[in-house]
Amino acid sequence: MSTSSRNSGSRARPLPPAGLPGTVIAVLFVVAALLPLVAALGTAIEPADTFTELATALGLCAAALLFLQFWSSGRYESISGRVGIDRTMGFHRIAAYALLAFALLHPLSYLVNTLVVDPVAAWDRLTGMLASPRLRSGVLTLAGLLIIVSLATVRTLPFIRYELWRMTHGPLAIVVAGLVLHHALTTGTYSAEAALRLLWILFACGALAAMLLAYVVRPWRMWREEWRVEQVQRVGERAVEMILHGPATTRLRFRAGQFLWITLAPRRPPFHDHPFSIASAPSDLPRLRLLINEVGDCTRSFERIDPGTRVAIDGPHGSFVMRPDKSPVLLIAGGVGIAPLLGMIEEAAANGDPRPFRLLYAARAQGDLICLDRLQNLQARLDLSVRCYVDGGPRRAKVGAGPLQASHIRDFVQGINTQEAVALVCGPPPMMEAVTDALLKAGVPENAVLYERFDFGAGKGRLDQQRRNQALLLIAVIVAVITTFSLR
Repeated sequence: MSTSSRNSGSRARPLPPAGLPGTVIAVLFVVAALLPLVAALGTAIEPADTFTELATALGLCAAALLFLQFWSSGRYESISGRVGIDRTMGFHRIAAYALLAFALLHPLSYLVNTLVVDPVAAWDRLTGMLASPRLRSGVLTLAGLLIIVSLATVRTLPFIRYELWRMTHGPLAIVVAGLVLHHALTTGTYSAEAALRLLWILFACGALAAMLLAYVVRPWRMWREEWRVEQVQRVGERAVEMILHGPATTRLRFRAGQFLWITLAPRRPPFHDHPFSIASAPSDLPRLRLLINEVGDCTRSFERIDPGTRVAIDGPHGSFVMRPDKSPVLLIAGGVGIAPLLGMIEEAAANGDPRPFRLLYAARAQGDLICLDRLQNLQARLDLSVRCYVDGGPRRAKVGAGPLQASHIRDFVQGINTQEAVALVCGPPPMMEAVTDALLKAGVPENAVLYERFDFGAGKGRLDQQRRNQALLLIAVIVAVITTFSLR
């Protein structure tokens, strides 16, 4: 089949969005987290005092949250494709803190009544619990959770290698999950009942299935097609472009704006794969362009990769895709954040999209404005206007002075109907926070401001805060049910 005929076919059959709606995922998560409490209510066990029941409920929900973490951390497009991996991973981090808090409060809640009457006796009881052979798996669980959450919190520090963190995070979580299962089945009053025992086994089997998908199935899928590096070339002072070439009959289908996880031979996934946005249109298949920012030891070595090097790819991922029902299209990029937007612009040009496109492109220095020649060529094929800004240093003609501020965004959207526009933003997190806030203030609707961040953090922007509040609302619902359970 020729490239042109394959491309025309892909345009005729656009990919539908994968995954479940975010509201459905949220409801399923809360229901699953509360299932142990529901099962406990179905037993014939008489409730104990309030704080004992609170300790029990905290332990039951902490265990459920731990097993659910195996799914919220995975790249399962059939579940979370519409939501986006940045949001699921951001929620994964918030849920991890809630899980740790529940686990730490679980043994302490047993001591509240004793603490009120005799603090010394409460301390003796706590040390006895920590030293008890019967409770050893629970104590080890707490230690393991503290290590996992602490390392995940500081993993972006320079002295922690990304690959080392990946190699320890998942396996350690598997060990902790085994300890939780043992602790629940051997010490829990409610968990001694048949319904709870069956539920824990089902939770454990689900976590095991997630691990098999992550550590066995996905690596196999990543290598099943013959993808190789065609060329690596420098395109900026701190950026390189990597062109990959796959088989003419590739199974890969993606939407412009999505990203891939890639591993370069001889290394192997899942511990050595890194996410990179696709900087080309689906019509370019079986060729893919990636723009890579040199920010670590791994990415700084990419320029030395030999052509023909085998590549394993996992994708596509992400919900950062252009909406077809909005006009005009506002694109705002910072540095290598231009990558997914380039793919969108090229797809629009290939499809003859008649909408007006406005691109605001900012970088730290002139040398960090990359692919300007590609943008100039695209302007001849599309209703595309481009504005460039740099923070400092020498600037070419028609390049404005940055950094981006609210005034730049006001000028950028001047003369358009912002209520009908869609805005797509990609770049460094502080830039995205400032830009999304400015877009909202300029009148772009919240549901029409799209962005994606690979740091998986909640951020400080208005939309970031909304995401965080939505996640915290789910945790609050779980806390409310735990409280109700303990007060019954």
